[in-house]
Amino acid sequence: MAMKRSGKFYRKNEADVMRSLGLEPTPNSGSGPIWKEDGQSDEVICQLKSTDAESIRIHKKDLDTLSYNAAVAHKLPVFAIQFLQSNEVYLLVKPDMLCEAAQYIETGEYTSANAFIGVDLSEHEDMTTVGGRKIKSSSRARKQFNEENEKRFKKEKRSAI
Repeated sequence: MAMKRSGKFYRKNEADVMRSLGLEPTPNSGSGPIWKEDGQSDEVICQLKSTDAESIRIHKKDLDTLSYNAAVAHKLPVFAIQFLQSNEVYLLVKPDMLCEAAQYIETGEYTSANAFIGVDLSEHEDMTTVGGRKIKSSSRARKQFNEENEKRFKKEKRSAI
């Protein structure tokens, strides 16, 4: 049985694959509030899924999330699959974006009219980021807040008798 690969291996592998595709790897695999997915350029946003197995399972939710993030960023969504045993990488795009992907590969440019039809944004509403608000408070407001929390979470005193 082969040894299990470490998270460090997958991070390095992801960065190497993104660079080989001409994309900039995103920090923390895109888990931050600004950078999404695994790699980006000015025109393309890419998600990578790699496996040691002979087959791979792709969830529609992953594809929908990639499409949503591409629509928000006005970029071409590309889903990359890597088989680690043979080190082969395959790229998935929607059929209606195949011409645009081919044009990008040929010219290095991607011009989008933002025609991401069919992307359901309703289930991704909670993923939108809102600029941080700065809330000013006074000592009186903090004291009131703390008192309300003490009342809410106050444990009842129990007697041993």
